[in-house]
Amino acid sequence: MASQQSQGRRRKPELVAEALLARIREGELPVGRRLPSERDLASEYGVSRNAIREALAVLQLSGHVETRLGDGSYIAQPEGPARDENDAGLVAALNITELLQTREALELASALTAIRRATRSDLLKMDALVAEMEEHLEQDDYESYLRTTMDLHRAVAAASRTPLLVTLVKELTTKHQSHEWLLHTRYTPAIGAYSLDVHRALVRAIRDKDVVAVYEATSQHYHDYPVLQGLGQG
Repeated sequence: MASQQSQGRRRKPELVAEALLARIREGELPVGRRLPSERDLASEYGVSRNAIREALAVLQLSGHVETRLGDGSYIAQPEGPARDENDAGLVAALNITELLQTREALELASALTAIRRATRSDLLKMDALVAEMEEHLEQDDYESYLRTTMDLHRAVAAASRTPLLVTLVKELTTKHQSHEWLLHTRYTPAIGAYSLDVHRALVRAIRDKDVVAVYEATSQHYHDYPVLQGLGQG
């Protein structure tokens, strides 16, 4: 559990997320309550707005907060396993958001290197995985879809022909998968379509040897992670 980590290793967004969750558990912040602005929360907790933004992303991913574009953040009621009284949803969300930050750096390096080293066979494999992802979305099988996205990222790393990158990407995607139960129920057709477009753009950029497009696709994937953007809501 996150709270069992040593204080020295714990990051401010994690501490803020846990403090807000405690207030939710105690009823101080009931379901439907609109949270104060990022500026006010930053002042209240003595941290930067970036730390507040990351804490809210964690709580949004865990299902405790719903962010309405242009309207702010509201307390929500998590569903399924995320409602576990041991805060399993929060733990999974913390792990996913932290992994995403590291994955972005490693997978950008993989994709940029793959531009120079990917073979025709590598590109055909990536195309096949994108086609498989599309089939999963057509069947609303988000669990299989997410599993195949991990396969695609590993395929990009393999195309880099850089053993250390391959090992690290495999390790991080495997860790990510252990927490993906939190994401399955959050996906919608709109989120799936958005995610598919981003992954398809990444493969296209590698094939076209387009460095700028690789940066753009990777940045879009991780900075606009679809489950955290409110896509498909309402």
